[in-house]
Amino acid sequence: MCKIVSLYNNKGGVSKTTTTFNLAVLLSQQNKKVLLVDCDPQCNMTEMFFAINEELSDPDQALPGTSIYDAMLPRFQGKQAEIDANNVTLSEHQKYKGLFLLRGDLKFSRAETYFGTAWNQAVTDNIHEKNTYVAFSRLLRALGRIHDFAFTICDVGPSSGAITRTVILSCDELIVPLVPDRFCYQAVQLLGQVIHEWIERHQVIASTLSPFGIEPFRGKPRLAGTVLQNFKVHGGSKVKESYTKWQDKILEEIKTSLVGQKGLRVKSNFSAKKPFTASIKDVEALAPTAQLFGRAIFDIEQEHTKDASSDGRMYYGSVWEPWVDRMEDYRNEINKLAKAIS
Repeated sequence: MCKIVSLYNNKGGVSKTTTTFNLAVLLSQQNKKVLLVDCDPQCNMTEMFFAINEELSDPDQALPGTSIYDAMLPRFQGKQAEIDANNVTLSEHQKYKGLFLLRGDLKFSRAETYFGTAWNQAVTDNIHEKNTYVAFSRLLRALGRIHDFAFTICDVGPSSGAITRTVILSCDELIVPLVPDRFCYQAVQLLGQVIHEWIERHQVIASTLSPFGIEPFRGKPRLAGTVLQNFKVHGGSKVKESYTKWQDKILEEIKTSLVGQKGLRVKSNFSAKKPFTASIKDVEALAPTAQLFGRAIFDIEQEHTKDASSDGRMYYGSVWEPWVDRMEDYRNEINKLAKAIS
């Protein structure tokens, strides 16, 4: 059965989309068939996915495949009770075989209104809003069955609006990306409680669906792990003290706020005592270089460094070797996330 996963934090700037893309690539390289779903109207995942396709560099060029908005539109308009997943065309990555995308769409921001209305009205006898409420989860499950995906990984924005609620409740598991700073510390204080309240509201709505012949989705995502990232080190490996202080504060909030009775349910292999499933230090120039070529960070080739150097020359020897080491470290940390959701 296809597992639906999302990396989510209600704070922005935590490398969520970058980590999501690299996790999906690694899983595809492990012979897992993976679907990426770009649920963020900013469409950054879609840009990253198609960056390797030079013929699509023109912003006026139509992108292949069905967009998430076009896929959902028949339900929003009330033309279909359930989206026919067979009518949804997915795009396969040009380099990473087995990695597919349901692409984003700027117009998907309109879904905030549709999902918001469904969130408020699905508890009533309004059959249209009930069908809209379950439509996204139904679509993901249907795509997973039809295409035999091992994983569906959703990229969401940092908001806590109706689109995000719909996506997160449709997931089986969550990974929370973190950075060691004050703002992420504050976000972790509330994140578990916020999602817990979403789950409780979903259970109320779900109880009203069966009498109308609508099967509710589970709506109880579990925490599979967290990833601490974008911190800086000195002396080769020692984390800078300014980061460790916030790291320790966040660790305590994970134990007291993120998980527990009023927080997130956790997967059996998750330990609140050692909650950082992966730790990714600042990858510096690797991330923008990888984005230029539509590749995973751990798949940068030596010739790509021409675009990272100030004089357009390829990196060699003692300059290139640290890149290789950082790419391997990054792959190993992303693999820890892959194991966490497997």
